[in-house]
Amino acid sequence: MVMQALAAMTAALVAATAPAKGLNGVFYDPEYEMGSPKATVVVEEYASAVCSHCARFDAQVFPALKAKYIDTGKIRFRLREFLTEPSDLAASAFLIARCTGKDRYFKAVEDVFKAQAEMFSGKPGSEPVVVLMRIASANGVDASRFHACLADSVAVDMLQKRLDHALTVDQVDGTPTVIINGKKVSQGQGEWTAEKLSVAIEAELKSSATHKRR
Repeated sequence: MVMQALAAMTAALVAATAPAKGLNGVFYDPEYEMGSPKATVVVEEYASAVCSHCARFDAQVFPALKAKYIDTGKIRFRLREFLTEPSDLAASAFLIARCTGKDRYFKAVEDVFKAQAEMFSGKPGSEPVVVLMRIASANGVDASRFHACLADSVAVDMLQKRLDHALTVDQVDGTPTVIINGKKVSQGQGEWTAEKLSVAIEAELKSSATHKRR
């Protein structure tokens, strides 16, 4: 599925063939994690790079989540990748973000979120590939590596496996999807807010503390 989705983009870019063993410096881990490894509560967000709701979550919900729970060591946060339409662009954006390396990966994803409106504007000079190349360059990826990373068969295969896991194990059917300690959490009416997420996290923190005392 991912291979088919990427075909049009990679062909247009005349991407170079990447080594079967992968590329040096690419972030190949299953997901991006931040926060204390000792935290007993793990919050996971499945997001698509082209999902406007995910961009809103990143801009309006994540900052409060980070300040209140991640930076204070109360939770671990994991960003997990999912593809929504246009899936070829979502896949390409994640491949390029991973191409920047672990230290810049999350910033590159956030840069894509912030550039969504521009990529979909239809204005000359704001074509998705142009915007992605600009984001890549700002995060240390030159044109040659950009093409190589889009054609990185190891990264593409691993992305497909992550998508399969999302669909079959976590049963993700939309983004953003929030999972707390392995349990999918509903945001209820409307979109996620910092307040809604805080309520769900506090409940899990309380439950975790109760189990610890037993």
